[in-house]
Amino acid sequence: MSTKSRPCEICMKPIEPERLEALSETRLCQEHHEKIQKFGGEFTLTTKVERTSKPGSIKINYGGVGGRMRRNQAAIEKLKDEFDDEKWSKN
Repeated sequence: MSTKSRPCEICMKPIEPERLEALSETRLCQEHHEKIQKFGGEFTLTTKVERTSKPGSIKINYGGVGGRMRRNQAAIEKLKDEFDDEKWSKN
């Protein structure tokens, strides 16, 4: 198991090592991972069908599907705003 850690982008608490090992791209702790789900999640996945045969070819090779994960920046901003609102309402 990796011992490297980094702080959560929202609360600055260390991200759990198990979470980092499972999803090294994450920048959120487990608590904020669960909270961001209502805004669409930390990442969005886009897919593209990859066709490997030439157009007009009789032989068809359909290829596969490629995926790309991107950070859902709009959801992260909403979560940050919500966290700030909660923090200020407690004071």
